[in-house]
Amino acid sequence: MVTSVLMLLTLLGPMEQGPRELTVPDESQIKPPLVVSEGTVIPVSLINEISTKNAEAGNGVYAQTIFPVTVNNEIVIPVGSYARGRIVNATRPGRVTGKAELTINFHTIILPSGLTLPVFGSLGGVGGVAERQGEATVSGDSTKGKDVGTVATTAGTGAVIGAISGGGKGVAIGAGAGAAAGIAQVLLSRGEDLTLPRGTTIEVVLDRPLEP
Repeated sequence: MVTSVLMLLTLLGPMEQGPRELTVPDESQIKPPLVVSEGTVIPVSLINEISTKNAEAGNGVYAQTIFPVTVNNEIVIPVGSYARGRIVNATRPGRVTGKAELTINFHTIILPSGLTLPVFGSLGGVGGVAERQGEATVSGDSTKGKDVGTVATTAGTGAVIGAISGGGKGVAIGAGAGAAAGIAQVLLSRGEDLTLPRGTTIEVVLDRPLEP
C-alpha cells in the first residue's frame, strides 16, 4: 500500500505551493480612450433633399461624413459614416415679410463598424445656400428686392399703356394702376422656399465630447 502511494506521488511530480505569480500589464502600454473634443467640426453631405415647401417637423434627415475625424493621428470617425437627424421646425416664407427657415438637429452617427454614437451638436456652415440663424436654424434669402422689382415693372408697364391711351395724364394713371397691381401680386405670392439639395454640405459642430 505504501509502495503504491509513493509511486503515485512520483508520477504526479512536486506539488506547487502558494499562489501563482500574476502578470500585471505596464500602465504605459494601456492606450487612453480616443475622445473627439467639444467644438470639433464634422462635415457631412446630405443624402436626401430638404425643402420648406414640403418639410415637416419630425421628418428624418440623413447624411454621410465626407472628411475623416482624427484624434492622436488615429481615425475615429471615417469617411462614409452615417449621420442621422430630424427636422425640428420648417417655416415657409410669408406673403408679405419673413424668410423660409429650417431647424435641423443631428443626433446620431453610425460608424462603418455598426457602432452607433449619440451626438449633441449645432450647425456650422450650410454649403453657401443658406444663412445660419442661431445654433440649429438656417434661413433662405429675402425676396424684398425681387418684390420691389415686381412693383416697379408693373408700374412701368401701366405707365406705357396709360401714355398710349391718354397722353401725359394717362401716364400717371397708368403708373398708379400698375403699381397697385404689382403690390397686389406681391401680397398674393409667397417668397422663395428654402431648399437644401442632395449633396449639400453641412458642418456639425460638437457641443459635447464624443467617445467612440
